[in-house]
Amino acid sequence: MLKQRLLTVAMLCATLLLAVGCSPASDEAITPQGGSYGNLQFGEEQIPINSVQSYDNEDMLLVILSPLTDKSNLTTNAIFGVKRELLGKELDVERYYCNDNYIIVYEDPQCYYAPFRRPQAGKIKMQKSGGIVRVDVDVVLFDGTPLRYKNEALSIN
Repeated sequence: MLKQRLLTVAMLCATLLLAVGCSPASDEAITPQGGSYGNLQFGEEQIPINSVQSYDNEDMLLVILSPLTDKSNLTTNAIFGVKRELLGKELDVERYYCNDNYIIVYEDPQCYYAPFRRPQAGKIKMQKSGGIVRVDVDVVLFDGTPLRYKNEALSIN
């Protein structure tokens, strides 16, 4: 009986932690002018992207974007990925499965949007041509926060 109650309490705590989103940026936030790889829009904030890492394997193409230049300690980043067989297709996040067909993650010191939390709506498209990756992400995250990024010429590491 006690074991069942402890399990129920643990499940409720986990559910509450997963349901928490991020609070919107304050009105005092400074809008940056842009990074080397353009800007990522998170809510109303434009975040300059200064470093990009990509991983291309047999299963998935992943791109990690960050405003930070120290790639060894990326405390703020966005990760986008698409299954290899779906590259070049525009994926409606309501029709395709997160983690199986695509991955969208956003993390900063105050927020974490996990890959298993399916966005409410939007699209993701990634395409690879030679050493160049094209990324077009325009989604609404599970809590209603918009997340957008578009770049036609990211080089693959």
